[in-house]
Order: sequence, then structure tokens, then C-alpha cells
Amino acid sequence: MECAANPVNIDKFLILPIAEGSRTVTEVLSKEGSFKILEVLSEDPLSVREISLKTGLPFVDVEDNIMALMESDLVERKTRSSGLGGEDDIYGPSNRFVVFSSEDNTNVV
Repeated sequence: MECAANPVNIDKFLILPIAEGSRTVTEVLSKEGSFKILEVLSEDPLSVREISLKTGLPFVDVEDNIMALMESDLVERKTRSSGLGGEDDIYGPSNRFVVFSSEDNTNVV
């Protein structure tokens, strides 16, 4: 009996060696509010102001966390019509899984 191959879209994974290179992502995820922000963004893309209102986190903290999450490829910037002929920046999850592996890729967490 043959098994059908299940292709995996590798672009959906952020694979990091358990070494110095992964420190940035782990630091970002350990920042207070990061998981709360990712949780509300999993529902709908939102502006920084909307994230602040939903999470109860100060605007400045949300803005700082969003920039750090974007640098780590965990959140991406999108736009939506502002209704006044312009566009607003909104943010959503980058739809990626974070995978940690040993430097030689023999162990994956």
C-alpha cells in the first residue's frame, strides 16, 4: 500500500537552531504582553490602538512589542481602508510556526 505524500509549506515554519541565533525570537516571546498580542491578532488583524484597547496594554508597549514581533517574522504589517480615502496600518500574525532544532538539525522541538 502506498502512502500519499503530504507536502509541507516550509514558508509557514520559522526554524531556528537552539543557539545564539534563536535568542532574538525567544527574547521577543518572553516580553510581557507578546503572547497576549499574538492571541488577539489570531482573531483579526488590528491597529496598534485596537490592540492596546483589547489587551489593556499601554499603547507604547504594544507599539514596541509589535515592532519586535515584526523583526522576528512573527507578525506582519497589512493595510486597510481608513474610510477617509487613506489607509491604516494593521497587524496580523505571519501564520508561521516556530520550530527550534539542534544546530545539526537532529533534534526538533
